[in-house]
Amino acid sequence: MSAGQAPNPIAQQGQAAAQSSAGLKAGTTPRKHGVFTVELTKALNSKKLRQGDQVEAQLTGSITLPSGAIVPRGADVLGHITEAKARSKSDAESALGITFDAVLRPGGQQTAIQGIIRAVAPNPNAPTSGSNRDLYGVDLNAVPTHSVANTLNAPSIPLLNEQSTGVLGIANLQLGSGGVLTSSGKEVKLDSGTRILLDVTMQ
Repeated sequence: MSAGQAPNPIAQQGQAAAQSSAGLKAGTTPRKHGVFTVELTKALNSKKLRQGDQVEAQLTGSITLPSGAIVPRGADVLGHITEAKARSKSDAESALGITFDAVLRPGGQQTAIQGIIRAVAPNPNAPTSGSNRDLYGVDLNAVPTHSVANTLNAPSIPLLNEQSTGVLGIANLQLGSGGVLTSSGKEVKLDSGTRILLDVTMQ
């Protein structure tokens, strides 16, 4: 967004969501909602981000809230950066921590959540060239999407399911506790469209 424009309402909603999520953490009766998958709408780079920066994603499928309300595929899910650092002389690893705070429902209402990263996989629709997809590993969760004729030339693309954990199909990236991704590379990079499985609680 260029300078001089009016404040971004999505950004304002994200700030409110983070505050609401903080209140949720202090609540006495948070309850498990389950897991759902989102995809990043913008690429992330731990070298360029700071703690508190907003993260935007979208639902990859519809979900039903405890109230019975249905949130459709493509709805915005807002989060924030909890940790971001590049590798340096004092840090042997780069790191990127993300937590998700709110689901935006049709009409602009938002539902506060605690969404912790449980698994990460590449954008299944992105071309292999230029992405950080691991071209060599074969994962049990990988789903072939190519014809038999192309199998030898194109790797299977890992797809997330409800049982997925950790990092699938992205080279030199690990998932630690609290939704923090680490790498021995100079920075942690996530492409636009990266799929993230969230472990979600809400009141």
